[in-house]
Amino acid sequence: MTPTIVKAADAAQFLSFVPRMLGYHPTQSLVVIPFHGARSLGAMRFDLPDGDADAVDRIAATVAGMACRLPEADAVAAITYTGARFQDERRMPHRDLLAALERRADACGLRVTDLLCVGADGWGSFLDAECPATGRSLGDLEWIGSGDIPEPDGDQSTGADLPEGSPEERERVAKAMTALDTAVAVLCGPQADGGTAARTARSARTACDDAVTGFARGTEDATSAALPSARVSDLGPVPAPVSGAAEAAASVADEAARVDPQALAAFCRFDDLPGFFEDALARPRDAADAYDVAALVWCLARPSLRDVALVQWSGNLAQGDEAFDAQLRWESGEEYPAHLAMRMWGEGDRPQVSRLETALQLSRGAAAVAPRDAQPGPLAMCAWLSWALGRSTHAAAYAERACEIESEHGLSQIVLSFVNAGHLPDWAFQRASAP
Repeated sequence: MTPTIVKAADAAQFLSFVPRMLGYHPTQSLVVIPFHGARSLGAMRFDLPDGDADAVDRIAATVAGMACRLPEADAVAAITYTGARFQDERRMPHRDLLAALERRADACGLRVTDLLCVGADGWGSFLDAECPATGRSLGDLEWIGSGDIPEPDGDQSTGADLPEGSPEERERVAKAMTALDTAVAVLCGPQADGGTAARTARSARTACDDAVTGFARGTEDATSAALPSARVSDLGPVPAPVSGAAEAAASVADEAARVDPQALAAFCRFDDLPGFFEDALARPRDAADAYDVAALVWCLARPSLRDVALVQWSGNLAQGDEAFDAQLRWESGEEYPAHLAMRMWGEGDRPQVSRLETALQLSRGAAAVAPRDAQPGPLAMCAWLSWALGRSTHAAAYAERACEIESEHGLSQIVLSFVNAGHLPDWAFQRASAP
């Protein structure tokens, strides 16, 4: 959470600021803002529970527990954003939730600065004994602060849609992926498509070495054939002209067996997977061609390769090298290092937010133009990166979309289990270091 200084004269001004702090207008949400003294420590958003008393108590306990995990937090404010109306029951909506939060915060030793509700027809404070039964006017919440803080657009779900990809771009990527699959099968055999890190790196290295050697041998053979020392007895008979049908059939066969040189070049880059992932992160999206995107989608569809990217993009190139080496050792029967495995669960050093953001945009772009059956890999990476950034709503949207295509997609199901359990990465509770 990035510390934010909140300067508000009263509850109405504070409420006018909250959507700008979040970057969206929350709907059907409980927003909890922990404080250290008068300084906010960020914000957490939860879906509003249904009216069941057990559900209300569970979320109140979860919220208080999360606030207590922040070492500096000594107070909380909470706001319910709901489509319910004060007028309907002549009382504040979700009073039971706010009351449960007050009890849980008190039990945890947290001071409650305010408990607020923004409904469809008014707003009010649970702690305000003079709040009208029909609520106060929503006009009170008009923003009067600095114009430097932009008005947010949309709610918590806004921004989870994939970027638009043109039909032409999607077609180019699909053709590039077909060419890449052909290159893998022709050059390395079906066994090289198993997706293990060792197999991929070894196959890429062998394929590239063979391609270079074959090119050199072909050049040498062509040069030798052109030498004047060649004997007539070495030359075979001149073949008879072929018919048009035979020529067409031969051309089709040659085309089917041909390995696209761009696909070969893309596959050869897997010889250094961490280098490939780092280059993908550094390359501007508009500078990536269809084969760059196809190669990235191919890797993200294979868990052993995707996990190297996950560790590296949430860390650095050196950690990517370590993760790749660990994967090779694990495939040889050794134990996978716990400190790398726990990265997926959100434990370890706080990632660099800008690096996660770049990786998310890269993965979103790849998912947008990938063929549908290849989308779960990049979508799952979008889900994990969103979760790592504290955007559980977006994470669930990406993971659910992946599961619509592949119902038992592993990483997508893991992210959904995190979101459904209210599990956040440990670094969400660490104070951001000064830039």
